[in-house]
Amino acid sequence: MLLNRGEALGDMGMLRKLKQMKRCLIMAVTAAVFATLSFSWTAGALQGFTSKRLWIVNEPQNHSKYIDYYVGDKEKPNSALNWVDNGHTGKAVSLSGNGELLDLDYNQLQMHTMTIAGWFYWRGAAEGKDETTMYTQRFFTLSRSDDTWLTLMPHAKDEKKKDENGNTLNGVYMAFSMGKGNNRVFYEFWNPAPKGISYGIPLNQWHHIALTMNGQYIRLYIDGRLWFERMLILGVEEMRNNTLSIGGGRWGDPTLNGLVDDLAIYSFAMNQKQISMLNAGVDPLASNASLPQTPRRSLPQSPTTQTPGSSGSTDDNTSLLGLPAWTVYMAGGLLGAFILLSVLLNIYKPGGKGGKQD
Repeated sequence: MLLNRGEALGDMGMLRKLKQMKRCLIMAVTAAVFATLSFSWTAGALQGFTSKRLWIVNEPQNHSKYIDYYVGDKEKPNSALNWVDNGHTGKAVSLSGNGELLDLDYNQLQMHTMTIAGWFYWRGAAEGKDETTMYTQRFFTLSRSDDTWLTLMPHAKDEKKKDENGNTLNGVYMAFSMGKGNNRVFYEFWNPAPKGISYGIPLNQWHHIALTMNGQYIRLYIDGRLWFERMLILGVEEMRNNTLSIGGGRWGDPTLNGLVDDLAIYSFAMNQKQISMLNAGVDPLASNASLPQTPRRSLPQSPTTQTPGSSGSTDDNTSLLGLPAWTVYMAGGLLGAFILLSVLLNIYKPGGKGGKQD
């Protein structure tokens, strides 16, 4: 009898533990769902954003107060920006390549999904500078520190970087770094070029550049076409970026010599069709927006089918149930565990064999 009572007490203790686990799972599921919904409902309403878009460069009268203008290490008033005619549409900002940068404030970068898209007219080496300086210029850099960053260069050259066929880095280059030491994640994206071939952005032409991150993939589009992609299971806010620099980066390299126009950051990851709309001059945020039946612009050479680090995927899904996919998977896993634990509680009865006690 004492043995049976001991078993019963043990069973009751186990039941209490199961009930505690159930309560914890309920709280975890509720918190995960609430956080996911809260983030999704507010992501498009970040300060300064209108209709999920914040203009970085558009027209002088639309210039955002959240954009800072630097020459070297000194901040200058936005009124000192050099707006010129003959932009892609209307006026454009001219960056001379002499230390000029546009920086976006920290608060506008706290998103899980995002798109950076706009038009660039690259002029190569700045006046009076060696031609080789053009190969270290950057369109933009997202960064938190010297260890965590993402950068895009219009044309990089490096004879030391070769693929298995001996082709070298000679063209558009993008790199992603996060963490340091043994925990560092580092990816490079570029098209290995045969001798005499360049995959770089041609000089003195307008070209549309778009970068998207959706919590699953990072993708680069040039002139409306997918150029690089990589599966990267993290969101922008996990990088904790505090700077978006247009025209340069963190490393003291020569800054961009070119024109920038209709450049914006979006609080969601555009799909292929929406990127093609932007390239065709159509606002994908407009009601009833559609892609016109006109040939897409493209660079003289097509990108290679496989690039270092390329996943080869063409999946354009950016979310599930209108939410970031990873959050749906997490909530689903917690819900599944909750259901399983509920079933175990229903079939588990304390009191020994047959649930009887002496």
